[in-house]
Amino acid sequence: MPRIACPSCGARYDVAAGMIGPAGKSVRCARCGHVWLARAEGEVPAEPPAQWPEPPPPRVRDVTEEEPPRRRAAPSPPPPPAEQTVAAPPEPRARHGSGAAIAWALTLLVVGAAAYGALAYPQMVIEAWPASARLYAALGLIR
Repeated sequence: MPRIACPSCGARYDVAAGMIGPAGKSVRCARCGHVWLARAEGEVPAEPPAQWPEPPPPRVRDVTEEEPPRRRAAPSPPPPPAEQTVAAPPEPRARHGSGAAIAWALTLLVVGAAAYGALAYPQMVIEAWPASARLYAALGLIR
């Protein structure tokens, strides 16, 4: 039965035969949680594991002439707003004051009619409203 050991904490584990192939197997340690590529002890890998290729060298611009630094062009101003046709507000109606004058005239007419009725027919008013007898007596309108 092959044995593997955690490189982080040194814990050793017995693994069933055939569980770890010749390329190895990624395992996690039950004690510390470290993950590594495990190979059975005594086995040497046939070929080294594939590594990332070396990155290409960075491109460097060959500046032999002195160039003035390039400036960014100023952003263009926003386009002017589209012409909008706005209808002129309707002209307010001319106020003649005739409605108010009519209301006042009607009010005066009603008050005048009530006063005439109260003066011309005091007995009818006293019969309809007995408390008004004191007002008529105070004004001297009752005989």
